[in-house]
Amino acid sequence: MATKIIDEYQAMMEAYEKSGGNVGEFENPNVPSIVISGNKVLGKNEVKGLIIEPTPTKDGVDVKITVKSGTKILYPMALCFGVIPKEGVQIINMEAVIEDNAGMNAISHCVFPNAEHIVHKMNYKIHIGKNSFFRYQEIHFHGEKGGVEVVPYTEGSVGENSLFVSTFTLKEGRVGKLDIKYDVDVMKKGKLELYSKVWAKGKDTVRIEEKGNLRGEESKALIKSRVVLQDEARSKVYSTVNGYAPYARGHVDCTEIVQDSAVAEAVPVVGVTNHLAKITHEAAIGSIDSKELETLESRGLSEEEAIKVVVGGLLK
Repeated sequence: MATKIIDEYQAMMEAYEKSGGNVGEFENPNVPSIVISGNKVLGKNEVKGLIIEPTPTKDGVDVKITVKSGTKILYPMALCFGVIPKEGVQIINMEAVIEDNAGMNAISHCVFPNAEHIVHKMNYKIHIGKNSFFRYQEIHFHGEKGGVEVVPYTEGSVGENSLFVSTFTLKEGRVGKLDIKYDVDVMKKGKLELYSKVWAKGKDTVRIEEKGNLRGEESKALIKSRVVLQDEARSKVYSTVNGYAPYARGHVDCTEIVQDSAVAEAVPVVGVTNHLAKITHEAAIGSIDSKELETLESRGLSEEEAIKVVVGGLLK
């Protein structure tokens, strides 16, 4: 690698580690991985049964990941996306194809440690075949200036007797502007689980739109959101599960915690077009329990430390 590329790679690894990642994963030949900074692919490692096809573009990278039929990836795939400079645009168009009787876990760290004006867009298409699984975690690490606009959009389908679990976490640094969208179809006996965990501060804005479409008999969906707002932060959470098939089961669970002058809005939507389907929901907006804070403060924690403990438990 040229010196400039090496420095950029090292900066990405430092931010990756601060976001909770283990940089040793990128040195292990048994761990599938890819590192993308801006529109540059700084590293890639494939394993048997997994194909990673990155194509750099003007403002980002197009990536296709294929898990071949009959393959179960032993170690979770490590992905690192980010922008090191203070300003920039990164557009990731990613397609994940999990063929029949296959499966993979993946952990993606998106890092923007110096962000003052960064736009990160992720267009994600998921195709999961029959009797397969895909568990995907996306963890964000932002700087403290709130200069990041994150726009992830995921659409796809979960095949018969298959599982898709997606967890989005953003609790380190300022959120900036976040606009998440999910739209996933679930086939016969398939399962969908969507989790969102966000801690917004300052004048951060959060918008989460999640939709699970239960199109197959005995399909299931759980959509669970946890959002904590401080200062003047704003959030809107729209969670939808539609039951179109017999014995489809779904549940929406949204909790938002507000402090200071923050404002939260939660809109759970349940729809049923088959009389044998059942969809339920619950939503709650409130403040941190003062008794919890008092208990922690009585044990020697400051108010700020006590809040971090309570919020950490909620977003765990």
